[in-house]
Amino acid sequence: MSPASRRPRRHSAHRSTPRFPVAPLSLALAAALLGHASIAAAQEQGSDGADGKSKTTELSRVEVTGSNIRRLDVETASPVQVISKQDIENMGARTLLQVLDNLPAARPAQQDSRSLFTGSDGASQANLRGLGAQATLVLLNGRRLSYYGAPAGFQTQFVNIDSIPAAAIERMEVLTDGASAVYGTDAMAGVINVITKRNYQGAEITATTDLSSRIDSYGEHQASITAGFGDLDRDRYNVYGSFNFYRRDAIPLSDFYDKRPNQYYINNPNYIKNLRLGTGSKPGEFNPGTYFAFDPRTGARVQEAAPGCNNVLTGEAAGPRCIWQTWMNNEIDAGAQTERMTGYLNAHFLIGESTEAFAELTYTDIDLRANGGTPRSFSTTTGNPTSWFSRDTGANVNQFLYPFLGPNNEYNHASPELKAMMGGVVGLQYLLQDAGKNYFGQRNTDQSYRAVAGMRGNLGDWNWETAFATAGSHSITYQTINVNLDGFRKAFGPFTVDPGTGRVIISDHPAYKFGEISEANAALLREAYPTFDIQSWTRLHTLDGKIEGPLAQLPAGEMRAAFGFNISRETFYTPGNEDAARGLITQQGGSWFDGKRNTYALFAETVAPLTDKLELDAALRVDKYPNFSANVAPKIGLKYQAMPQLLLRGTYSEGFRAPSLAEAGTGGVFAQLGGFRDELRCNETNAIANLLRQSRRAGDVDLGNSLLNADCSRTVARMTQPNQELKPEKAKIATLGVVFEPLDWLSVSADYWFVYRRNEIAAPDFSKIQDISELRRSPITDSDRAAVAALAAMCADPASGVACPGTLPGYSAGNVASVVGQYKNRGRTLIDGFDIDARSRFSLGEWGGLNIGLAATIANRNRSYLDDESGWFYGDTVGYYNNPRLRATINADWNYQKFTTSVFVNYVGGSKWARERVDEVDNNEQTCTAGYLPVPKPQCDGAPSWWTANLSLNWRPTDKLNVGVTVKNLFDRLPFYDPNSFLGDSPDYASIFGRSYSFTVGYKF
Repeated sequence: MSPASRRPRRHSAHRSTPRFPVAPLSLALAAALLGHASIAAAQEQGSDGADGKSKTTELSRVEVTGSNIRRLDVETASPVQVISKQDIENMGARTLLQVLDNLPAARPAQQDSRSLFTGSDGASQANLRGLGAQATLVLLNGRRLSYYGAPAGFQTQFVNIDSIPAAAIERMEVLTDGASAVYGTDAMAGVINVITKRNYQGAEITATTDLSSRIDSYGEHQASITAGFGDLDRDRYNVYGSFNFYRRDAIPLSDFYDKRPNQYYINNPNYIKNLRLGTGSKPGEFNPGTYFAFDPRTGARVQEAAPGCNNVLTGEAAGPRCIWQTWMNNEIDAGAQTERMTGYLNAHFLIGESTEAFAELTYTDIDLRANGGTPRSFSTTTGNPTSWFSRDTGANVNQFLYPFLGPNNEYNHASPELKAMMGGVVGLQYLLQDAGKNYFGQRNTDQSYRAVAGMRGNLGDWNWETAFATAGSHSITYQTINVNLDGFRKAFGPFTVDPGTGRVIISDHPAYKFGEISEANAALLREAYPTFDIQSWTRLHTLDGKIEGPLAQLPAGEMRAAFGFNISRETFYTPGNEDAARGLITQQGGSWFDGKRNTYALFAETVAPLTDKLELDAALRVDKYPNFSANVAPKIGLKYQAMPQLLLRGTYSEGFRAPSLAEAGTGGVFAQLGGFRDELRCNETNAIANLLRQSRRAGDVDLGNSLLNADCSRTVARMTQPNQELKPEKAKIATLGVVFEPLDWLSVSADYWFVYRRNEIAAPDFSKIQDISELRRSPITDSDRAAVAALAAMCADPASGVACPGTLPGYSAGNVASVVGQYKNRGRTLIDGFDIDARSRFSLGEWGGLNIGLAATIANRNRSYLDDESGWFYGDTVGYYNNPRLRATINADWNYQKFTTSVFVNYVGGSKWARERVDEVDNNEQTCTAGYLPVPKPQCDGAPSWWTANLSLNWRPTDKLNVGVTVKNLFDRLPFYDPNSFLGDSPDYASIFGRSYSFTVGYKF
């Protein structure tokens, strides 16, 4: 091995353990990244000064995430990973979310591109260890950021990692250990600290674009400029700014509808057929619609195309109908357009000999838009009414049904035979095109900021720092999706009610004119389907201070300590839309929260060399939240240098998370719940559907396909009530690890981690009956009776070829309309596992250098204790759906002259389809189902293991110019079918985009 390939060592009783990127910090790497004095120079016993005598070089102390104490040896008792800016480029990551998706310790979390209708639309989350965004603390330069304005699901507050200035990132430090003793709440699973450049002169421009080989409309584009002036050492100041512009193109349904895994279309046989491509009327063409009624004798539905229809569909059991094409510019399912601008300013000024003033300003503007595609249709409701809760109507469920046309309605042109069935009353399906194809959809905006001003310096051997920070976010969701009851009444009312059947009837002469497309109609529709907004604000003001320095001189070395305080003022306010609060916006009650609180904290930490090989790190923090007793969070860590090549380390800490203002404040969530499964209705509907699908008559089969699983996942009204009696979550966290460097070019670490969380704050799990305090059902509907009648007609017809049972399936109850639940402290979670990291560096002589790395997280247990009666009811869920045992990355970087070539492989282990052992009764290899749906035969045993590879090449022809290309998903692996996914494609790590290409160019001035 050439001397150039060896890294320098410190001359002391302790040997530095060299580490590489995406591994626990090493002394050499951290010092290089932090821009402090060269460690290489520090390794020499001395250097010749001007007087020719040997002088000792002083080592600079550095700070690392998870500690308030500056130290020479930054290999701490806690495992810390560092990801440099170059590592991020080698991954092919363009956002902070993509970086975390490539870290084995991180788990998939909400991403902004798939966040529509989550309540926190347009934002992304971090999720370490799978404990959720609320258990992962995200910092910027060691200080907290404000929560995103809109909580996820209207209830989980989190930091939007998209608001962090990507262009200014110098590195990320990820502490995969609890850190409540240092940082307070939210740090149970770990800490992600994004660190920006400290000092910058000159200017640099970078542009990047990503394209897909499979989805033509996909594109991610970024441009950034960073510029600064002043040298902190020479000029006593430095000021720089960084601005990042990001855009992700929208993906319309026309570029996505046929790209899902094949099994999706098998399980949804009418999906493409229902798009009516080439058979229905085209967008913008008038479509007179379809009339229908129910036979009073049999209950069967009978329909006919309205006069003047040019697109009649025949062959359905109910009769002919008039059809239209589903517009393919729908972007809500496939991918929204996002534009994001982040600005970051940083300033440092030296005052006197030992004092520095500093300031930061961050501002992010996010704008997400999704076209809603097909215009709304007037479709008389014959099934369950739309149900939703709202703030001002309390426990009363709001409901809405599209009305019928009365016998004297001027637009009732149904045949006399059809009119006669229900006394002249008929239903109508009609396309409301007047508002225009781009009117419906959703938009989300968010403006967030953070300003920090502070000073730091030293008093003798002690270092001090204090700062005031103010941060906030203002989020607005604009939706043009749902009906406004007042506007709808203006267009189609006043309404009457048929006294015999209870059917709602529109005005005989409504203001809206069926049969024409006009601006007058458009104005009415814009009131009937208005754009309404939901606004949310968060604020966080913090004053902190700390002092750090030598406390005592022990026989083995210097004992250092840190002491500090933190005072915070937190507010969260979302008043809700007034119309929605009154129950006037269908399917949208929204959330209503108004909370404020002051919190106070004191902390202390010490690092003490107990012997020349054993070091103690102890920390204690006291946090006081209103309405709770003071929380004491301790942490203790030990590291032992067993031999120059071997370091042993371990930690024990206690963590906590205080209830958020959304969980324990005033207000609540008044909205809907998607995907509610009611086994009773699911089984009854599927029994009817499966018989109809056996018929030789095409109309029966189409009806059966439409009914199949239709009642297995429904949207119901949902109310989640806050709980001011909640207790804070508590956790016990431990790590035990070893760092081993058997050779100068090889470093290996292995850490066991353990988290035991109790008093978990949980929103109601409405899939479990014990979490539902109130449940209401709708009555059996006209559609229900029509389905039963269609089944009876089929079974009575020998031509159907179906051997029907003596007693035909039917309905015993209507669908669930609403559920109510409350936040509560529930049970405990125990998770543990192993992190393994191996890094090597080779010198190839004149062929450059090669770095190879392996990082893996191996989950051991994941158990949930519900209560003393159920115990660990669901068993160990490691190896079950979305909880694979193994996640790993392998990377190789070859540096040769002006080129850097990188290969990055991401691996996710396989898992069962069932979510836990109870779910496995229904979803297993024998049933060959997942989410109660069929899966391809080769995948009966579960979601397959998955890997993808990225290949990148960077070329630096000059010191100023950088050109790079990255091929993501090099082998063009296509996603597997995942029935648990809303879109049917596999999880985020198995991308639908196929092979994609990224091009980067950067220039320094």
